[in-house]
Amino acid sequence: CTAGMPLTRLAGRLARSHRLWRHPQRQLTGYRHGALQLRACASTSEVAAEEDADIPPEVSELFQTLRGEALRRLDEFGPIHLFSLCWAYSTARLMDDELQRQVTRAALRLGRARDLEAQSKRLSGPNTGSEASNAIEARGLEGPMTSQEPFVAEQGEHWMAIYKPAHWQVSVDSREATKMAAVTPFEDEEGEGEEESQQERPKLHSWIRQQLAPAFPICNDAMEAFGLLHRLDAQTSGMLVCAKSYVGAYWIRLQWCSYAVDKEYVCLVHGWVDRSQREIHKRIRIDKRKAPNSRRTISTHCTVGANGKPSFTELYTLAHLRRPPTQRPDADVLAEGNDGEPYSLVVLKLHTGRTHQIRVHMQSIGHPLVTDSKYAEEKHSADKVWCSRNFLHTYRLAFRDVPSDEELDESGLGSIRELCCPLPEDLRSSLSQLEAIDEVSKQHMSDWLDGNASGLRPFQAYLEAESDSSRPQAANTPE
Repeated sequence: CTAGMPLTRLAGRLARSHRLWRHPQRQLTGYRHGALQLRACASTSEVAAEEDADIPPEVSELFQTLRGEALRRLDEFGPIHLFSLCWAYSTARLMDDELQRQVTRAALRLGRARDLEAQSKRLSGPNTGSEASNAIEARGLEGPMTSQEPFVAEQGEHWMAIYKPAHWQVSVDSREATKMAAVTPFEDEEGEGEEESQQERPKLHSWIRQQLAPAFPICNDAMEAFGLLHRLDAQTSGMLVCAKSYVGAYWIRLQWCSYAVDKEYVCLVHGWVDRSQREIHKRIRIDKRKAPNSRRTISTHCTVGANGKPSFTELYTLAHLRRPPTQRPDADVLAEGNDGEPYSLVVLKLHTGRTHQIRVHMQSIGHPLVTDSKYAEEKHSADKVWCSRNFLHTYRLAFRDVPSDEELDESGLGSIRELCCPLPEDLRSSLSQLEAIDEVSKQHMSDWLDGNASGLRPFQAYLEAESDSSRPQAANTPE
C-alpha cells in the first residue's frame, strides 16, 4: 500500500494470485414458500481441492489488515474501488456483513451525489421536460414476444429492465466504462468479438440515448455505459438491466461483484443431454484477434483448457426432442426407421460470465447449440434452414432492489426483484418443429411454446420439482 498500489488493487491481486476463486458465497437461487433464498454453491470433487482449499493463514491475515485499512479510508474510495473491494472479498469468501454494509453505504452516498449533480445540470440546462420520466411506461412480459425493437418491460425507482431482441448490439464504448465493467465477476461476459459485421447491427445504446436519456441523465453518460449493467451477444435475446440513476447503477453493480444476481438462460442443443448432468466446471481460454494497428477486437474464439479462467455453469435438461425426418430436406434419402435428429432443451445458470461460456461449455460436453456458426460450424448450414439464429435466450434475472435506510440498517438488502421473459416468436417457431419423446419433455416443451412468463420457473425451482417428484411417496397407513 505504501508503494502506491491502491488497497483494492492489492486485494484483487491477492484473490487472483492465490487462486481464491471459489463458487459464489451468496447467490439468489430460486424461491421456496414464495421467497427467494440464499444458498452456498456446492463444489464437485473435481474442483474442490483447487477452489475450496483453506486460505493460507498469512493471506487471511493480510486480507484482515487490508479490511481495517479500507474501512478507515472508505470515504476516499471512488465507485470503481468499491466494486473492486467487494469483488475481491466476495471472491475470497471473506465479505462479512459489516464490510458489506459499509461498502454499500459508501456506494449509495457516491450515487446520490452524482444524481444531485446530474439533476442540477439538467435543471440549469435547456428544458427537456421535467415530467419525462412519467412517459416511460413498462409494457410487461406477459404474452407473445414479437417485438423487433427494444422496449422497457419492467421498472423500479432506480432501474429498468429492457427487452433486447436478437441482432441488437450491446457495446461499452468508453474505456472507463470498460474498466468499470471489468471489476465485476462478469468481466468477460457475452457481447464482444463477434465476427459478423457490427456496423450493420442496430446499437442498443443509441436507442437508450434517444428514448431514455431525456428522462434519465445516466442514460447519456458514456463513462457509465449509458446505464447498462451487463451485456449479451448480438444474437442472444432477453432481458438487460439498465440503471435510471447512479444510485441504481452503483447498487446493482455491487451485487454483481458479490455474486448476488441470478442470470438464467434457455438454449436448444444437439443430441440428448444426460439428465443427470448438473454442472460443468471447465476453465475457458479466450483468444481475441485484433484489427491491424488497432485495439478493436474483430474475432473471439474460446476453448476449454487448463490454462483458462475458472468457469462454472449449472444446467438442467428440460426436454429430449427429435426433429421428424419429414421436416428435413434430405428426408427422402434417410434410412427407413430413422426417428429424426435428437435435440435437448436446456436451462442454465451462470456463476461466472466468460465470453461465450454457455456455447463453449455445451460444446465441450458434446452438445453444441443449434445454429452456432462458431462452435458448431459443421452443423450450421443445416440448422439455419429451420432456426435462423443461435438458439440462446436470457429468460430470467433476479436481484435486490436499492435498500431503504431502514432495510440497510436491518439486513443491508432491498426487496427481491425477479424478471422472467418468455421465448420470442422466432425461437418458439423453431422449437415448434420438434417433437417431445416422453411426457415430461412434452409438458416442459408446452410451457415454453405457450409464450407466457407465468408458465416458466426459476432454475432452482426446476431442480426442486424434480427432487420432489423422485422422492418416494409415503405409503398410506390404515386408521
